[in-house]
Amino acid sequence: MKVSCEIVRDLLPLYYDDVCSSESRTTVDEHLLECDTCKKYLDSMSGDFIQTNGEKTAEQAKSNILKGIKKKLLRKNVMISVISVICAITVLFGGFSLVFHYQTPIPYDNGLVNVKMGDNGMVDVSFNGDDYYCSYQWIMPIEKDGIKKYVVYIYYTDTIWTRNFSKPQTDKQYKYSINNKASFDFDDGNGLIEVKKDISAVYYLNYKDSKMSTKELQEIPSKAVLLWKK
Repeated sequence: MKVSCEIVRDLLPLYYDDVCSSESRTTVDEHLLECDTCKKYLDSMSGDFIQTNGEKTAEQAKSNILKGIKKKLLRKNVMISVISVICAITVLFGGFSLVFHYQTPIPYDNGLVNVKMGDNGMVDVSFNGDDYYCSYQWIMPIEKDGIKKYVVYIYYTDTIWTRNFSKPQTDKQYKYSINNKASFDFDDGNGLIEVKKDISAVYYLNYKDSKMSTKELQEIPSKAVLLWKK
């Protein structure tokens, strides 16, 4: 049976994709042998398919480029995020250290510190402020008229937290005793021998410098506040 060109053209897409029945394929084959117009139409479909493949290849290339750019941007964003987190942690840690641990010396005010000789012969030091972060002391030997004595230099420090946010602890005693004894080993087989220190004065330093030399400390009495003298 002879079929029209319109019917064949309707079948050509199925024919080209090889999804038509064997009878339809035979019919189209027979028609193409006799109809140049339909054959050219089939050839044009092949050309369109090749062009579509080319376009697909170009689109795939563009897609690959975009994927590469996205990967680079992703890596960049990840690096930026990691750096941001590290910077944030650094800032937080630095802020924490600044608020809670950065020490500044507490300047002396009348009544800030009391010093007295205790019943046990120890020199007792009491802090009367609201709060402090840490206390420091140096014990320096001095020799006068052939007699060795000791001078004690003390100071207290606070932080932003203890200065501005820490609540006064009325039930807490800020007190410590300065040891007026030292242990020496004279290597005579008797072990350590305890020798009494003769503490003659206690001074308050109005500044902090843990790198002061012995000479600088010996010159401090003219710059420090005398708290107690024997």
